[in-house]
Amino acid sequence: MLKNFEYCKYTYLHRKALTYYIEKNKYLEPEEKIALLERAKVHDMDKLTLYLFRDKEKASKYHREHASHHIKSSIPYSKIDLLESIFDYECAALTKPDKPLNAYDTVVKYYSEFNDVYSPELKRLHMDSSYLAVEEGDKLFIENISVTEVDILHEVSKYLKEAKDNIYVELWENLCSEEEYNKLIKYN
Repeated sequence: MLKNFEYCKYTYLHRKALTYYIEKNKYLEPEEKIALLERAKVHDMDKLTLYLFRDKEKASKYHREHASHHIKSSIPYSKIDLLESIFDYECAALTKPDKPLNAYDTVVKYYSEFNDVYSPELKRLHMDSSYLAVEEGDKLFIENISVTEVDILHEVSKYLKEAKDNIYVELWENLCSEEEYNKLIKYN
């Protein structure tokens, strides 16, 4: 079994939910939707890859410190970073039982210092109030996705082969051996 399989599965499903929520939102501008769907291809892939080699706490900490969709006042961010974080929060309720809030409630509870930044976008996206974020159709969508070790390894392999700024480039000498890396990228 893969190291941290349950965390890998959790992240894999979260990535699918993110794409699903972006695709179904009818208030995004077409160019925003295109940019966000492109971002969704690598969303949390650093964390998913790190879970294969590191413990959960170290992988999560690295991800929170380096992922541009984790908005911090000390680091510049783009509108797409902000939108990605909103959809990240919104879809968490679908796949993360420990994070049942929608985007609005997440901002109010955990990121109130950024309320003035998030509020206009939440309003524009019709996500500016408390509501149950998970609808029955959303539950069915996620429940119909089975996740195996093979699925996770395919995702990681694709990410390592295709993403120009992947985690291996960032941490190449500390992440895994060259032999382990070559095994991963050849995984089909």
